[in-house]
Amino acid sequence: MYYRYVTSAFLASIVFINFGLANEEGDQEMHDRVQLRSVTTATGFKQKIKDAPASISVVPKEEILTRPIRDLGDAVQNVPGVDASATKTGDTSISMRGLGSDYVLILIDGKRQNVNSGFHSNGFQGFMSAMIPPASMIERIEVLRGPASVVWGSDAMGGVINIITKKNPNKLTANIMLETRIQEHNTNWQSNAQDRKYGSFGNMWGINGYLATPIVKDKLSLSVRGKYQDSGANLFFIPSSITLTPNGNGVINPYTTHSPTGYSTWTLGSRLNYSPSAKNNFYLDGEFINRVSGSLNTSGNRITSISTNTKTNVIVNHDGDYDWGKTTTYLQYMNTRRIPHASDVVVGADSGILNWSSMRENQNYVFDSKFHKKISFDTAGLLAINGGVYYMYETYKNYSDARGLLTQHQAAAYAEGEYTFNEYVSTSLGLRYNYSNIYSATPNPRFYVNVNPTSWWTIKAGIANGMKIPSITQLGNGFLYSDTTTAYYGNPNLQAEKSWNYELSTIFDVNPGFFTLTAFYTDFRDKVYAQEFGNSGTGAINGDVLPNGERCTTGSTCVWYTNVDKALTRGLEASFEMNPIYGIGFNINYTFADSKQLSGAQMGLPVNYLSKHTLNTKLSYKPNSFFDTYVRVQGKFMTPISQTSNSGQAPAARALYGTYYKDYAIVDLGFNFHLQKELTLSAVVNNLFDVNFADVTAVGNNYSNMYGVYLPGRNYWISLRYGF
Repeated sequence: MYYRYVTSAFLASIVFINFGLANEEGDQEMHDRVQLRSVTTATGFKQKIKDAPASISVVPKEEILTRPIRDLGDAVQNVPGVDASATKTGDTSISMRGLGSDYVLILIDGKRQNVNSGFHSNGFQGFMSAMIPPASMIERIEVLRGPASVVWGSDAMGGVINIITKKNPNKLTANIMLETRIQEHNTNWQSNAQDRKYGSFGNMWGINGYLATPIVKDKLSLSVRGKYQDSGANLFFIPSSITLTPNGNGVINPYTTHSPTGYSTWTLGSRLNYSPSAKNNFYLDGEFINRVSGSLNTSGNRITSISTNTKTNVIVNHDGDYDWGKTTTYLQYMNTRRIPHASDVVVGADSGILNWSSMRENQNYVFDSKFHKKISFDTAGLLAINGGVYYMYETYKNYSDARGLLTQHQAAAYAEGEYTFNEYVSTSLGLRYNYSNIYSATPNPRFYVNVNPTSWWTIKAGIANGMKIPSITQLGNGFLYSDTTTAYYGNPNLQAEKSWNYELSTIFDVNPGFFTLTAFYTDFRDKVYAQEFGNSGTGAINGDVLPNGERCTTGSTCVWYTNVDKALTRGLEASFEMNPIYGIGFNINYTFADSKQLSGAQMGLPVNYLSKHTLNTKLSYKPNSFFDTYVRVQGKFMTPISQTSNSGQAPAARALYGTYYKDYAIVDLGFNFHLQKELTLSAVVNNLFDVNFADVTAVGNNYSNMYGVYLPGRNYWISLRYGF
């Protein structure tokens, strides 16, 4: 079936392609961007992609500004090796190479944004992807796939996403964007029967902007940024053949478990930049983010669950460029809060009364300093040295937990040397040593070899070790917290989760385009697993003693964290970006992913149930400086269904579809009108062929849709952007 969608997309693209005079200047700019692209995420300092000791992709600002970007997942979903899936709250959970969002480190200008994994519960982990700068503030997004623990430490075991923002300019600069997303399937203009068949998706509107101005020429400048987004709820209905019973509040909830409430997000930030000399630059950056989101039907109690999440982030940064080397040093304070709304929220509502007594608060105090130096040995080669020290003091408090404040100190030092023998061969070797006051020290090595047979062909091979220190909550001794059905207990004897990643890649940087091909194999060990005790079908009796000496709370399922699982992921990532020819551009990338759990209760089954095959293509046409258009196709094929889970929609999906969910391909059609040099109107038809993801089928008292995900039907995104 998916071949029909791909063929239709190709035919649709032919309709609007007419050969005309190409914008040669624009084509040259695109060519230069492809040929001279550089990144900072692999080592912490600027280098070309082909020289980096890692697999990296770049999402340019043009992509971010000319398509609907609700959160970070929308921005990176077309990167090979990346999976961005919607959670029950409508936010996006980002996985890389089979490892979930807890193993993906999110940075903004190289500064950590992740919160403690114990901060999340019950499917609310995706909200962090929504806490990103306004689109008009973003210069590019760098995506590093595979372990990056040598430079970035814990949480970077699966990969790193680094959002690079605009620097303060020496002249007045501004950008403002108005946007709206109108759903074709919305309860305001379709019948109740259509609501049940197609779902009802909430319309969205938003505004974001950025303003920077010099105060003292070449010395002092100020920038401000902000955004606001508001969206209605997505309504997916439980099949009418299923008999519904009232929840604990005496109300019948008609919505499926993946029906997000409406959401609202607002962000306000500012940066003061000071350059006393050409060798020194300081900035003070502050930002506050507020997001309200939830699920219309979550947990075994069938209630509407909503939370308010806030983040306060303050950074003091210094960049030095001296004769003896380059440095980047910063201090950071980050406070993240989750305040749930009271459990008696009206079913179908978008907000309720804040329950401050159940607030969760995570605070991070960070000091980080990096050093970079190049040493030339003339004809004997070039040595680039990178090194640094890192310290973080972390606190976590669940205000409904009698244990009070949990604290942890983490410290690390690392060094990496990259030796370029000649124009053909270079190697890099690095080591990081991590220490925690509640956990033993852990080393992380990385080794890479780059070979350049020609100026346009690069071969890279490398081994990288990744690690993730168990969260401050998982390491706690005793009761941690409970949700509606489960009580969680910590384990102070947990080992760090570890991985070894082996990869081989080749890059062709030639005039027709930029081609990369990467094969990878990841060996994942000591995975932390939540092992159940109590009344959840394990045969244990309530009141039994857990391995840590605690007794299971009567009436609850008890979970104890332990290291039990081993897994492997392997795959192939390929991408090609064609330099525009007569205004025609073409990008394509493909990911093959295969994973297997090697131990534990799900031995032999896939990890995270990611699609085996993912294909993304984009065909664009820019005949002149006024107009450009594109067709984009995203397809996912052979997505496994859990064969062991008895929760959620898995039992119904197994009964209906067997081993795999149905394949699908989504086609988007976009247009950009450059009305003036400073004014651009963009319009996108998303899900052009209106694939229906909301059609739910019942099996007994369970239900599932055929694709395993809930995505909007055909909808229309319109934005108006003004900048100078």
